[in-house]
This record gives sequence, C-alpha cells and structure tokens, in this order.
Amino acid sequence: MQWLAAAAAVLVLLALMFTAGYAGLRRHPAGRRFLALRRGAKVRFLRALLRGGRLGWTGKLAILGLLGYLLLPFDLVPDFIPVLGQADDVAVVVLFAWLLILAVSSASLEAAFREAEAGGRSPDAEGDERP
Repeated sequence: MQWLAAAAAVLVLLALMFTAGYAGLRRHPAGRRFLALRRGAKVRFLRALLRGGRLGWTGKLAILGLLGYLLLPFDLVPDFIPVLGQADDVAVVVLFAWLLILAVSSASLEAAFREAEAGGRSPDAEGDERP
C-alpha cells in the first residue's frame, strides 16, 4: 500500500509542476507566443537564444541541466514506466520553458522569436529568396 501512496504523491507533484509551468506560460505574453510556435520553431527559438549570445551562463546551465535530465535515465519517474515516465519529462520541460522566458530579457526573446518564426532564414533577409 505504501507504493500506492508514493505513486499518488508523484502524480500530484507532476500535476503541480505542469500546472504551474503552463499557467505561467499562459499569463506571460512571450509565453503565449512560445506556446503558439510549432515544435520545429520551438527548437529554432532555443537555438537562437543559445547562438545569439542572448543567454547568460545561468540560462545555458539551465538548458544543459534540462538536456541532462531528459537524456539520463535518472528521472523523477523512470522512463520505462508507461505514461508516467514520459509525463514527468513533459512537466519538467513546461516548467523550464516558463522559467526560461522569465529569466531572459524581452529584447532577446523578441529577436529569438523573429528568428524562429522566420523558419531558419534571417528575418532581415526577406525578399532575398532565389528560385
């Protein structure tokens, strides 16, 4: 019966993490803009933040920590447990996205959003497409 109580506590923790991150993203204008991006554009957004020197060392350390959490087998809930193993990863990513948007300056966010929405092209090079 103790395992059932532990599983319930983990579920509550995951729900709180996801709810806090998602609610934070929905309240912040940049968070809503981030949520509206497609998956590929979200990756381009993070790449633009990393590449453009727009992140301080704490932001880069946070991204490295997130990648380590996602890639290493040591999670809050092990990945081999169906549904819950992936749910903790989703909750951590949503919470991380909210905290990252809070930590980065609005000018850096705007530049990264422009680059992500441009689809990998330079946002200033519109009209330079060749057939």
